Amino acid sequence: MTTDPTPTVHRDIEFHETPERTLSLDVYEPAAGGPRPTVVVFHGGGFRSGEKEQSAEQARTLAGEGYAVVTPEYRLSGEATFPAALIDAKAAVEWCRAEGDGYGIDPRRIATAGYSAGANLAALVSVTANEPGFEPAAYPGTSSAVAAAVGWAGLYDCRAFDEDLEVLVDYLGGTREEVPEAYEFASPMGQTDVRTPPTLVVHGDADETLPIEQARRYADAVDALSTAEFVVIEGGSHDFSAASMDRTVAETDRFLSTHLASGDGGPPIADDADGAAGLDRDGPREPPGDGRFDR
Repeated sequence: MTTDPTPTVHRDIEFHETPERTLSLDVYEPAAGGPRPTVVVFHGGGFRSGEKEQSAEQARTLAGEGYAVVTPEYRLSGEATFPAALIDAKAAVEWCRAEGDGYGIDPRRIATAGYSAGANLAALVSVTANEPGFEPAAYPGTSSAVAAAVGWAGLYDCRAFDEDLEVLVDYLGGTREEVPEAYEFASPMGQTDVRTPPTLVVHGDADETLPIEQARRYADAVDALSTAEFVVIEGGSHDFSAASMDRTVAETDRFLSTHLASGDGGPPIADDADGAAGLDRDGPREPPGDGRFDR
């Protein structure tokens, strides 16, 4: 793609009304105009903190390479437990399809990406396309399927730890013994199938927060049924250095320039009456704790 250093930033666009608050997103629109391949980037913060502006530098860089980039808010664990954040993440993807025309967004070329907790959401969106139990009510008939997913220093298996982590107990609403289904549904690992879109997993081999092996296992699981690439940042810790992040964004551009190359490669957009885009996955699943909050 041609480098464009001056994207237009549209800030604080409201996209999802929730009981806790109205969520907003920012759009980084390339000057070249649309429709452009689009990346929805989710911030990190252990599901308990963080804001959309954390992804601004990466968003500007990707927009400079010609992508429309969307950085949304999502509800944090102090506001609502899982699957609230996943529903918000899907609402951002669906907003791109329903409302993105005026911002240079191509509805057939949408990918998700994210760092740490955001990588979990990016991957989870990709493996739960159009699951009724996890879909927002805001955009009925609009598909949440994506054409590719990218995870940076991500969490892919909430069940991979010997002890219950406070951050996951807060996010999932209890310990693994108390809410085992939440740990299952919040883990992209175990939910991959032949319809999982191409996935890039980038992880540092010195990450002591989220060990690299769970990232490697997830990439292998996707690649066994679909397409995945696994990129190791040598010496990379969980908090990527500037150089590590520069390489990560460059790898992301390389990967997405292939998998978002044309509108023909993305998922169908609400081709059937209910917007499921032909991606039924063994029937609908109800989220754990169904009824705990209004979507």
